[in-house]
Amino acid sequence: LLIFGGGHVGAETAALCQRVGFDVTVIDDRAEFLTPERFPGAATLTAALPGELAAELEPDEDTWILIVSRGHLLDRQWLKWALEARTRPAYIGMIGSKRKREMIYQRLRDEGISQEKIDAVYSPVGLAIGAETPAELAVAIAGEIIQLRALRRGGAKSGACPA
Repeated sequence: LLIFGGGHVGAETAALCQRVGFDVTVIDDRAEFLTPERFPGAATLTAALPGELAAELEPDEDTWILIVSRGHLLDRQWLKWALEARTRPAYIGMIGSKRKREMIYQRLRDEGISQEKIDAVYSPVGLAIGAETPAELAVAIAGEIIQLRALRRGGAKSGACPA
């Protein structure tokens, strides 16, 4: 799981997704946010801007991508990076309001990104559970990712919890 954004939602989501079996890499342009204390157990912490990522972070079909960076511009740039990958990632999710999403999508269409690629993005991200706080948003996001991972594995055919 590549998490673009080391803020509150990124930190809460990283911790929860590690607990459910994801190897987490956090990418943020602010190196001071990327500390082992803030992200204990993260596989990798990378300070970078779009266009600066190392080749080993190139997504493949088993890469899950979450975009929760600190602003519209960075969100758009990270989303464009994800959508232009040679291989389509397993998941691309982006936090934000419907208004923000539509502004970003229109700009991406203007830059030549196909509607088919844009339609594959989960945004607003997370299950619709009324989440408001960073911890609640992390639960909604992790729930969505867990559900999609189970579907990929051939499970979770209904919306009900088997427990």
